[in-house]
Amino acid sequence: CDSENRYLGNPLRGTCYYNLLIDYQFTFSLLQEDDRHYTSINFMATPEQANKNLDMSINASNNFNLNITWSLSSTAGTISGEEMPIIARTNIKEHRDSFSCEKFNFRLHHNITFYVYVTNFSWPIKIQIAFSQHNSIMDLVQFFVTFF
Repeated sequence: CDSENRYLGNPLRGTCYYNLLIDYQFTFSLLQEDDRHYTSINFMATPEQANKNLDMSINASNNFNLNITWSLSSTAGTISGEEMPIIARTNIKEHRDSFSCEKFNFRLHHNITFYVYVTNFSWPIKIQIAFSQHNSIMDLVQFFVTFF
């Protein structure tokens, strides 16, 4: 995996994942002729704060299939970090979700990792994905600063 460009994992024992930062939006533009053979991309994210829910959004210019799983270990692509399914959707262009800090017990499971598998898309495509953890009061402040 291309670790210099934020990819983690082991392609010989599983797959590679782009390691997403929390509270950033990432855009992946697969628009060049060299990108024509890509039909999937994988992401991973680990919550940074134990007392805040983890919100996730993804959208793309073309339809795609989406699978989201979680694991108590960030041993990406290995058998020891068994992944538990959360979401499986097909032929979509966007998805939003929130993962509860209480349901997934971020306090106890500080190494919990969420995996996002985006598959079965066609070239060319632009994909935007973000994971965030923030206070709801900050959402109101941001709203008023943005729109008023």
